[in-house]
Amino acid sequence: MKIGPESSEQILLFQWINLHPKIAPYAFHIAGERKCSPQYGSLLKKLGAKAGVADIFVAIPTKTFSGLWIELKAGKGRLTPNQKEFLDNMTSQGYLAVCCHGFEAAKEVIETYLKL
Repeated sequence: MKIGPESSEQILLFQWINLHPKIAPYAFHIAGERKCSPQYGSLLKKLGAKAGVADIFVAIPTKTFSGLWIELKAGKGRLTPNQKEFLDNMTSQGYLAVCCHGFEAAKEVIETYLKL
């Protein structure tokens, strides 16, 4: 299986996250990137899957935010309209919801968010 650039960046990020026991239990990936049959896609929608959900959630509230959503992009990747709408919706509900380009940017956001 070939791993794309976004996946490579996300693997690096979770390797770093897993070195931090105060973060690791509360950070996870939302698996939204899948190719499937129309029938399975229909089932996923019935189960609540939605287009545009951010890649990563850190379920640690702060005094300012309810949690952290990260849409991780590689290189010059751009948000889709669904991804932008999701981040905007989460921001309106009290979450920090951001797009990060690469491992280093995502790591910096998490460090700043948690003031590590």
